[in-house]
Amino acid sequence: MPWLDFLVAGAAGLAAMRAAFQRGDVDEAARQGAIAGPAVVERALSSTDRVTQLAAIAAAPIVEDRAELLDGLGRVAAGPDRRTAIPAANAARTIARELAIRDPPDDIARDDIATWRRLWAQLAMRGDRWIELRMLALETAAALDPSGIALDLGDALRDPDPAFRSAAVSIIPLPAPVALRAPLAAAVVKDTDREVALGAAQTLCLSLDDAAPAPILDALGPEGLARIRALVANQRPPIAAVVRDAARCLAADGSSESAAALRALDIKRRR
Repeated sequence: MPWLDFLVAGAAGLAAMRAAFQRGDVDEAARQGAIAGPAVVERALSSTDRVTQLAAIAAAPIVEDRAELLDGLGRVAAGPDRRTAIPAANAARTIARELAIRDPPDDIARDDIATWRRLWAQLAMRGDRWIELRMLALETAAALDPSGIALDLGDALRDPDPAFRSAAVSIIPLPAPVALRAPLAAAVVKDTDREVALGAAQTLCLSLDDAAPAPILDALGPEGLARIRALVANQRPPIAAVVRDAARCLAADGSSESAAALRALDIKRRR
């Protein structure tokens, strides 16, 4: 296609995307973006017009070569407009999750994925961003890092927002990698937020091998087991899954204190 014709076609694609979104037809905006192609969608993501950006965000998860839009979506997500930033992060998470379950296209190198992973992990760690966006960014980065969570768990667990800390412990792949056991155990013992500590216990205890529980029990130590007993105490039925999962460590521990905590849970479950 001649250069001038390409520019005209791109402008027409942008106009069609924007018009569809303007009239409230998000699906048609996405379809028009898919027809226009990734170059046009990427150009629209860089627009200063909110409606054009939103149309591009709608198209991003279905356009060809969409993985390459993770960078552009990251720039939108890092911007000052909440109404475009959060949808951009949501679209990026969709693309990242698809990339995680399929072999990447031949033209996408491991270094590309690593660059996108760092971009979204850095965005997740920004305390000045909205918590909804940070959690979407965290999930995006984690999807691009199947062996971990794409960021330093110790740093994540020092974040002042308990919602972010809870998200960080909940997305760790199971069984938890050996390197993450110590920070998880520290969260069980020291985190002042009950939900964060219980979530860390759930991740650790779901990683416990019934036939060889020592590595997880040793990571928790007496303080960790005592905290789990305190966390699962005084539960009202129905017993939450997170509590039952954390109680796996108490069952493996076998001490009289842990046995008593388990009996209390059984009593409350029968009532």
